[in-house]
Amino acid sequence: MANADPKWWVVCEEPNPAQQDVVSVEPEPTGADAVAKRTAVLAAAGQYAYAVTAPDADTASDIACRAWAERLANTPARLAAANAYIARKNRPS
Repeated sequence: MANADPKWWVVCEEPNPAQQDVVSVEPEPTGADAVAKRTAVLAAAGQYAYAVTAPDADTASDIACRAWAERLANTPARLAAANAYIARKNRPS
């Protein structure tokens, strides 16, 4: 039987409504206390994590970025905010 893929936390932040940055990819914390502690640290830093099962950290990061893009495209309010941000950035000075 093949080993199951490991679980990763892809730690991200959104510096603006149209952008997500991957801060780190780390092994999933073990135990409820470790998860709660790490979640609190991320929240205090204005960050969040996608929990992803993948063969490696690069694949986990790719999956999280795709999930963010799909959520952006499928959530009208988020998409409107991103479009408004981009429009403001592209206005002539």
